[in-house]
Amino acid sequence: MRYLIPLLLTSLLTSCMEPVHMKEVSYEGREHILVKTLELDYYYDVQGGGFSRIIDREGKDWVGFKMEPWGEYPASAASSFRGLPNLVFQGEDDGAGHPGHTRCISKVDGRRIITESLSGKWKWTWEFYDDHAVLEVQKTDPGRAYWFLYEGTPGGSFDPENSYFGSDLGGPFAAAHDYYKGDILWGHFHWIYAGNKTASGTFFLLHEEPDDLTDMISFLGNMEEGLDSADGMTVFGFGRDKDTSPLLLGPQRFVIGWYPEKITDPEDHQTLGSHLENLLKNLR
Repeated sequence: MRYLIPLLLTSLLTSCMEPVHMKEVSYEGREHILVKTLELDYYYDVQGGGFSRIIDREGKDWVGFKMEPWGEYPASAASSFRGLPNLVFQGEDDGAGHPGHTRCISKVDGRRIITESLSGKWKWTWEFYDDHAVLEVQKTDPGRAYWFLYEGTPGGSFDPENSYFGSDLGGPFAAAHDYYKGDILWGHFHWIYAGNKTASGTFFLLHEEPDDLTDMISFLGNMEEGLDSADGMTVFGFGRDKDTSPLLLGPQRFVIGWYPEKITDPEDHQTLGSHLENLLKNLR
């Protein structure tokens, strides 16, 4: 059955939605906030300021962060490179927004998580709904750019052969781009989605304000074999330039979420696109 219910009916007022439950848990030896919503369970690293796990109702983990191996290229594509939104790259606050790092403090406020960098130069909030979450970057280090990255495992595993993606520029596409071998799809995306033929639904990411900054998507294997590696991750970035530098500046809003259908053809793609446009209207 097509997912045709307008967002206005599924994301009404807070009082009409399913409750959001939050509790303190430990994952990979680190303090996390577990956020349980109707469609997804989010594991938020308190000191990292980002998601280390996002689990669907089938138990598939769409991020799959692990502490080890740490910082090894390309081996850590199966572990510590993973996360979302991985905002701050290099500088005093390097790692803020990335699980596994220690640059942040986070606290719960109702349906929201509020995170600030230890330097005081960065602040953002996540607000959670039944099938999506909204990131509002409220404060940034003046003059320092950042990016919004999803580095994870659509459908719960590194599986380029069965993966698909699409964006406001078209889809679904089955082409598997190989990051390690320099094959990266560049573009200017307003929204993008990723899925796997073995999963029942699709994960999406939306940038509220479209721009002409460089965005990208590819697959990074954890071995020199690239796409033929035993493990790895999908790499998607809003505001990530070709020289691996961040491009986003100032306050911005983003949405991540769950769409409970596979995208198998252009009709599915169009239906999801309409859903995301409704979501965008609701944000405004």
